[in-house]
Amino acid sequence: MTNDFAHTPATSGRSLSYEEMLKDSTLPDDQREALVAEMLMAYMSILLARRGDTTTAQLLLQVNRWVLDWDDAGREKDLVLEVDAANRSHFTNDLLEKLRHLCLEISGRFGLGINWVEVRETLPVVGPGWRELVQREISGERPTNQARRLQPAPRRWLEDNLAFTNEGEQRVYRLLKHRQENVLPPEETIAIFPLPNGRIARRTWEPDFLVTYKGRAGDLEIDGPHHNARRALDVTREHLMRDSGIAYIDRVPVEALEDRAELERVIDRFLRRLAESR
Repeated sequence: MTNDFAHTPATSGRSLSYEEMLKDSTLPDDQREALVAEMLMAYMSILLARRGDTTTAQLLLQVNRWVLDWDDAGREKDLVLEVDAANRSHFTNDLLEKLRHLCLEISGRFGLGINWVEVRETLPVVGPGWRELVQREISGERPTNQARRLQPAPRRWLEDNLAFTNEGEQRVYRLLKHRQENVLPPEETIAIFPLPNGRIARRTWEPDFLVTYKGRAGDLEIDGPHHNARRALDVTREHLMRDSGIAYIDRVPVEALEDRAELERVIDRFLRRLAESR
């Protein structure tokens, strides 16, 4: 029977395992807790991948930070995973139950005493300019490219040397690229610009996807769960984009991101209407 927790035999020059690190009696309590949290994350991710559950293993790669924190009753420490707001919905109750069982298995094998897993939203980095940040959130604007250079975020979704902010954006990109390289003829294909930063009248703008096709530029936006609350602002922005030369604007419903056939229909409709726009 294969031992999922088997360690590499000790050899000179190799890195210490987490279990070996935890045997250091001089390790301060805060560093020990940080090490336990990372050890649990590492084992959960590796075992999920080994056992064929690559989808959940990929979701764990979306976690920004992992810590041990007191439960609501203050009785024991839980493993807390912090994720971006855009990815929080992926961590369903069923998925959390799976992670809790796995955490309990690993914790029991190593005597770590951590029996529960929770997920919470990552807090943004804020400072005295927080009012401007709130206004950007209300208006649906993302930070400009200048802000990205000053405060680069970890690139968790990379493809073709392009960075995406979540899995849904990468999924849309892959289907657009498939049409670019495998469906449309080379002499009449599309160009894809994910998350470019630019300026339209009276505001900085970062479309989700700027696509050029048959001499026209189109904007393909991905709706978020709170899109309806910002509809009036979106309409105003769409008018500004059209006035600035964007020929066609369309939206990907958030529900379509989980349905490949529906997402393909949305993309094909966008390209067809962009080609026909005047």
